[in-house]
Amino acid sequence: MRNAPPDARSDTPLQQHWRAEAVRLREAHWGPLEDQAASQAALRAPAQLGPRILARAAWLAGHSPLQDCLDRWRHGARWALLALWLIAGLAGIGAAGAALNPGQGSVNLATALLGLLGLHALTLLIWLIGCLPGLQPATALSRLWLWLTRKIARGPDAALAAQAFLSLLTRERAWKPAVGLLSHGAWTIAYLGAIPTLVVLLSTRSYSFHWETTLLSPQAFVTFSQWLGSLPQWLGFPTPDPLAVASSMGSAQGASAAIQADWSLWLIGCLVTWGLLPRLLALVICGAWLRQRLRHLSIDPDLPGWLELRERLLPTHQTLGIDRPAPEAGPVQSGAPALRAATRHAAVLAYELGSDLIWPPDGLPDTVQDLGRCDSREDRQRIRAQLDAAHLLLVCDARLTPDRGTITWLDELNHTGPDLRILCLGGPTERRQAWQNALVRQQLRQVPDLTAWLEHIGPVSHD
Repeated sequence: MRNAPPDARSDTPLQQHWRAEAVRLREAHWGPLEDQAASQAALRAPAQLGPRILARAAWLAGHSPLQDCLDRWRHGARWALLALWLIAGLAGIGAAGAALNPGQGSVNLATALLGLLGLHALTLLIWLIGCLPGLQPATALSRLWLWLTRKIARGPDAALAAQAFLSLLTRERAWKPAVGLLSHGAWTIAYLGAIPTLVVLLSTRSYSFHWETTLLSPQAFVTFSQWLGSLPQWLGFPTPDPLAVASSMGSAQGASAAIQADWSLWLIGCLVTWGLLPRLLALVICGAWLRQRLRHLSIDPDLPGWLELRERLLPTHQTLGIDRPAPEAGPVQSGAPALRAATRHAAVLAYELGSDLIWPPDGLPDTVQDLGRCDSREDRQRIRAQLDAAHLLLVCDARLTPDRGTITWLDELNHTGPDLRILCLGGPTERRQAWQNALVRQQLRQVPDLTAWLEHIGPVSHD
């Protein structure tokens, strides 16, 4: 059985608007949904189109498999993100080990820097260019994340959930910071794996560092090392002097242990300053950017699918007050009893009772509201508009098999009122077990007779 439909006010704004976008796209692809009850529920929301569209979407998603699909996709996206970041951490550890030239003991500093900072610098530059207006921010990491999510969150509407999520973020201009958050988070975790690995390896093994070149002059490496070490020096990392750089040209076997230690700390400082810190800063910026975008989520009433809801959710006719005293009530001509204006504490409703079953039942107190019989779609619409009771007793004919329409109606009443009880009349029949099974699946409680229900609700009075 599905859970109770979500309350549009209890979820985050992102979840509310994502759900509304999913309903809009579903109706755009496969046609309008049956939403009479959803519209009635939405009309209880504040008299603004946005909140009512969100309330309608919450009701529709909660009474269909769509909400389960959205929840499954959300959980799948989280697991995919964790898997992606775990892979990034392992890649950082592997890159640090590979940069130190395992098994050789001699490390070419230019090759090590290129392996540890080269791809990072290139992807960071691509991200900065993608932040320019009019450019798409799609990255390989974002495509990999969506692919992993699709593999984890399988289901009939998984593609709809992903499409609604991307459509919402793109329309709100929040996709760029979302992609940045994903990418910078992965790179941050990669460096959080690489830097401790370097520290452990450099602390437990002996390495010699040197520069090698065929085309460049020794002065080029002096300038390069001094420039890269300028920022790490602010954090306390040493930078070898020009003589140490010159002594490390070619083979560094003759360099002292102190110079090798300085090169180790210089390499770690370069990773912290030029690798980890820029990614951390970009991660914070993207987080604040995304939060600012999501704080201003709104419903665009001109979008297809929402434009058609304006008249139903914001009807142009309004009650302007009492124009003249109402005429005295005459005898009721309709077969269904007229509801009194005052809200009752409890009510009873007959659902498709046979003509041989007496209604209203004997012994019904005057303080319990009689909603009459419900035998048609028009009766359901009347009851939706007028039902307002703390306790509802639905009286059913156990001689009829509960079909899909009956199950839907029971589910709707169960979510409309806080206390719904079922009374099955018609004597013992072979179909009573079908009713028992249906009520158990819907988690609905039965009462044996009217007297037991009146004892359950206690003393009732006019409101």
